[in-house]
Amino acid sequence: MSEMLGNQYFMARKYELAEPVLESCLRKYPDNKSIKKKLIVCYTQTGKIEQALPTFLSLIKDDIEFIINTDPIDDDCPCPELIYDLENSDNSKDELMFEYEKLGILWLYCDVNKSFFYFKKAVSLMPDKTVLKSIHVILKNYIDGTSPKKNISKSISATQYNGHYF
Repeated sequence: MSEMLGNQYFMARKYELAEPVLESCLRKYPDNKSIKKKLIVCYTQTGKIEQALPTFLSLIKDDIEFIINTDPIDDDCPCPELIYDLENSDNSKDELMFEYEKLGILWLYCDVNKSFFYFKKAVSLMPDKTVLKSIHVILKNYIDGTSPKKNISKSISATQYNGHYF
């Protein structure tokens, strides 16, 4: 199975078909961030939030900006539509926790502050869920400017090096 096939299924919004193909590709290339990024979305759409969360945590620990810098048009990201559908659905209180987790994940592709908002809600409902607390802390640090990657990119873009502005 190839990444190209997984991408085709993903672009056609056939997440249940894309998921096993992307999982197979990820086993071959465990450090491939593009595969992880798509697989996370697939998991949110196939009801596998418990698989999405550790994959999501792994990716944002490694490179949070890889998700944050997603361009919905250039990257053919379905998140804006998926978010709209989730936020406008009637969910029972039992489903609310999973909806907050899904929305937290999907919003990071579009807006870090909204992602943080939903993860904060999720943590308030499940304060003992370690993966949620870890994600919440990473997002908070990023927003506060205390995460290493944000500080590096901020300092490089706003400084002068050998007479050249970056």
